[in-house]
Amino acid sequence: MYGEQTRHAVENFGRGQTPRDFIAALAEVKKAIFTAIQESEHRYAPEVYAAICTAIEEIRCGLHDAAFPLPLAQGGAGTSLHMNFNEVLASLVQSRTNVPFHFLDEGARYQSTNDVIATAVIIVACRRLREIEAGVIALQEALVAKEQAWRGIVVTGRTEWQDALPMSLAQVAGAWAGAVERDRWRLHKIKERLRTVPLGGTAIGTAFFVPPEYLFLAEKHLRAITGLPLSRSQNLPDAIANQDQLAEVASGFSLVAGTIIKLCNDLFFYTSSAVRELVHPSLQWGSTIMPFKTNPVMIEYAKGLAMRANAYCSAVMQYAHEGNLQLNAFLPFILDGLLHASDDLGEALRALSEKLLPRLEASVTKIVYNLHSSLALLNALRAVVPYEALKTFYESHCKEGACFPFASIEELVRTLSKESGIAEEILYSQLEAFAPTKPGAMSAPPEKP
Repeated sequence: MYGEQTRHAVENFGRGQTPRDFIAALAEVKKAIFTAIQESEHRYAPEVYAAICTAIEEIRCGLHDAAFPLPLAQGGAGTSLHMNFNEVLASLVQSRTNVPFHFLDEGARYQSTNDVIATAVIIVACRRLREIEAGVIALQEALVAKEQAWRGIVVTGRTEWQDALPMSLAQVAGAWAGAVERDRWRLHKIKERLRTVPLGGTAIGTAFFVPPEYLFLAEKHLRAITGLPLSRSQNLPDAIANQDQLAEVASGFSLVAGTIIKLCNDLFFYTSSAVRELVHPSLQWGSTIMPFKTNPVMIEYAKGLAMRANAYCSAVMQYAHEGNLQLNAFLPFILDGLLHASDDLGEALRALSEKLLPRLEASVTKIVYNLHSSLALLNALRAVVPYEALKTFYESHCKEGACFPFASIEELVRTLSKESGIAEEILYSQLEAFAPTKPGAMSAPPEKP
């Protein structure tokens, strides 16, 4: 169905499959173009125009995907992709009407690869951005659910891998949710800046031999056909020469990936055998030789995908910076990177929000044991006990090999009150701000889980 130019492209770049998302977006751009031409010029006989519309719709729906054998890794700024579409469209129209339909004179009328392909790429990027935004919202909601579920659970807060101060486990989840909320806000702002397209600018943004009426009609029909709030750039040479708006999408995706990586790193710690304050669900057997081993497979899966997405985003930003003069020839590579990055990010977000977080449980027994065996409790007294006095107190009671040198909270409070002269009620009141430590509430740290 395709023609000689596509065959040459296959010889040059190898056989692959043009992504479905892009074929559909390019078909929508073509539909807007031919609708505008027919509306402004009445160029085609009714049966020919009907054949054009039918062929484009069939392509959009995926009925002719086998006729699009080109990978996105290619030279020519997407010219081969445009040629391929035009050849397939001409073949379909001619076979159904027996009317000559030249793949360039008609198939590319008022069009250049440089405005048409770029517009299709932006449509794909807009949709992928919305998908990732939805995934980020789902992750935020899953974390907020954990924040609500974990209220009242006091855990050891840590900095630089060391015990610091007691805090609520809800606050831990809330901090994760806060980072995701900022990602959500950033993606929304990027979405606003991605709406402008270069359609009608043709080769270098000068709208070479494009009738003004067509220019406005194509923009109007593109919005209606795609359902996206697209608008024609008011600086078409800029819109064709520069791809920084796509680099910004990649940057937004990269920040989401970074948030996922940080979240996964924290979850590795909390679910580790050494800490065990959170329990990773047992989703599959963890070893072919060790019966009692649970691997954090979902955390590893999400982090691995986020790391790979980050690498794709880095490549996209590099490609976006490599434009020269009036065109960036690496637009197909940019699209390829964005598609891979959004695929990986979308799956990582689903893995966390749907498969891991709903099953992630807090081990309250282990949390209490770790807290009541931690010097974080001494740090919590800093508000009522002078800094050096706390240091001297600890050093005078430190036992070799013991991190927390007291057998119980009561012993700690009683001894510190006696040596510092600070009333036990004041010490208990300070600790009570972090954990239930009233006299009699717990006489000793729980046995080690």
